[in-house]
Amino acid sequence: MTLEEKITFYSHEAAVDFQKFLREKECGSRIVVEHSFSGEPYFEGTISQFMNLIDLLAKKDEEENEVDEDLLHMKNDLIERKETLEEFLEGHKEGDLLSDSTPSQMLAQLQTIDATGDDAIKKDAADKFVSSLMVLATLEDNGLLEEEGENYRLKEIKAADEMTVMYAYNDFPAVTQDDLAECGIASHVRTSSTTDYVITVGTEVLFVNTDEIADFLDHVDVDEEEAAKFVDAVFFKQAFVGKIHELVAEGNASEEALLEALGAPSFPLEGTNDVISFDITADYLKAVVNDLRKLGILTGKDGKIKNT
Repeated sequence: MTLEEKITFYSHEAAVDFQKFLREKECGSRIVVEHSFSGEPYFEGTISQFMNLIDLLAKKDEEENEVDEDLLHMKNDLIERKETLEEFLEGHKEGDLLSDSTPSQMLAQLQTIDATGDDAIKKDAADKFVSSLMVLATLEDNGLLEEEGENYRLKEIKAADEMTVMYAYNDFPAVTQDDLAECGIASHVRTSSTTDYVITVGTEVLFVNTDEIADFLDHVDVDEEEAAKFVDAVFFKQAFVGKIHELVAEGNASEEALLEALGAPSFPLEGTNDVISFDITADYLKAVVNDLRKLGILTGKDGKIKNT
């Protein structure tokens, strides 16, 4: 039905919890599990190999009297990455337990520092946080970490410039297969799957208080933007249906008359100081009117539409 609304959850548990909430509000719903699978290609090689590739491409540019600023910036970032890894490795040995280096622990430290209000301290802490995340990600991608409880253990030491890193294809738009082969860099296609739990909420949601919906969604595992979008959509449809009910009560008994009346510049939005306008098509209005007939809110054929 046109007045139904959809919301996506990333966990089955959260989706089922929301269905229970809807049932308590006498609102029907159905759930569909949607799987997706995608892949994205990357260039993969060691830091040393990418340094060689950048130098090779820069030499080609120099021969043509060109300078690729993006390439130079990438080289500086790669040098900084190598130095950061070397600094970390110098302070650790094989078998070390990284007891304060999980992302959640580092974020907690950052939030504590953030409360001090000193901008210089906060910037330095933020930079260290980003660097630490990079180190952990690189070590993990190279199979050098193993989880131990809530911590990581460094199970092996490897030279920084021999660690494998990846770059997106568009980071090297001018590279050729010969360039890649010369530097020993290969392609790595990273594939991943996602599972979404999509709930289609019945038209009875029009009778549910949107504040209650919003409050419930604040306490379950759902994307904030997705939840806000859903609540807004329900609220706007409630306002739309309310306006149709009001216009029918005023004697607008046909879809044509309703469409004309709804074309006004704006209407007050009940319960707020705001206004709302409705830019809708005749087909959409017809579908909504049909839904409202099924809900028992409206009766009568076109030209004789009445409120129940």
